[in-house]
Amino acid sequence: MLLLISSAAPLAPAHAIDLVPQDVIPPPPGLNTVQLTYSSSERGDLYREGKRQASDTRLDVDQITLRIGHAFQWGRRPAYVYAQVARSRVDPGGSLQAVDANTGIGDLGLMLATWPYVNREAERYAGVAAYLSLPTGSYDPLKTVGVNTNAGQNRFAGALQAGYGQRLRGPLAWMIAGDVAWFGDNGAYFGPNPTEETLSQRPIVSTQTALTYSVNHWASLGLSYFYNTGGETRLGQSGWDNRINLHRYGANAQVRLPFGRLTIEYGGDITTDSGLLEEARWAVRLTSIF
Repeated sequence: MLLLISSAAPLAPAHAIDLVPQDVIPPPPGLNTVQLTYSSSERGDLYREGKRQASDTRLDVDQITLRIGHAFQWGRRPAYVYAQVARSRVDPGGSLQAVDANTGIGDLGLMLATWPYVNREAERYAGVAAYLSLPTGSYDPLKTVGVNTNAGQNRFAGALQAGYGQRLRGPLAWMIAGDVAWFGDNGAYFGPNPTEETLSQRPIVSTQTALTYSVNHWASLGLSYFYNTGGETRLGQSGWDNRINLHRYGANAQVRLPFGRLTIEYGGDITTDSGLLEEARWAVRLTSIF
């Protein structure tokens, strides 16, 4: 059980690169964005191979993220790039309350996206994106004992994503996207062991789809579904374990403001085979566009 908990880094990019439904629409070239996000995640029951374990586990994660982006023209195609960093607090509870809470700066995240197909008249868009996470965040191997509470993950990670979106009929729009995430090794990880070992993780394959309803020119509502699979982990030369088989949901509301956009999101896990079930996750994003 300790291996299952401590090998599941709660702040790592272990799930899909979640998109808000409107993210598939390319921004106009020359546009700049500054986004500030506050998010909170509440995790509870521990699952192993799809079975709930008899333990009162709790793990709360609060995070503030700053993202700066710029839209430009890449040849004849629209493109967008951003950099982001977060400050997080991980607070264990229940049977994990012996583990101290931890606050720190997360890893630097970079993204580059472009759209090979854009039809603004028909409102159809196809885009691709590449993500890179650099091990620049705060990290202490001793804070992986019992449960990993580090904000940084001490490893490189990357992902490739493709997405498509279109207007269906009237106020309804649809989006679908998929991505594959890869992870470098973390050579300084304790987990349940008395000495440092190397934490390795296999790729994670993810899909997501969403429906958006435009209330009017200023506001929209969205529903999303996410599925993640793969991502087995191992410490040292032990066997691969903790395969992810996760179904999640999300709901969001967006409101256009004179200077940008306000987004409110809520979601959680539906079922999971491994790790701590996310009972609730919500986020408030304020984006300034200029």
